[in-house]
Amino acid sequence: MKRTMRLVYVASPYASISVAKDENQRRQYAKKIAIRECQKVIDAGYEPISPVLAFCDVFDESDRERVMNACLELLSHCSYIHYAKSVYSKDSAGMKAEKRYARELGITELEFE
Repeated sequence: MKRTMRLVYVASPYASISVAKDENQRRQYAKKIAIRECQKVIDAGYEPISPVLAFCDVFDESDRERVMNACLELLSHCSYIHYAKSVYSKDSAGMKAEKRYARELGITELEFE
């Protein structure tokens, strides 16, 4: 499978955003975090791909397994992965799964300030 050399998968929290009062607020927080992290990737000269931004308004949160499968498929086409720095990241089961899969595939982690 060919990977795109400048494409960076941006792993960011969604379901672990516990401060949200409802699903709409969770969506807003998740998008804000994802956009911030994508901007870091762009500023470093790479092209970001964010599953939160791609799938947030497409899939229903109740279809978590399907969403995660789509996320991992996207990840498999990327050369790099960047993990969002957020208070919700450490508790994100999705980000943990993405990290495991990235390691299995030998995808390089990039860190940005």
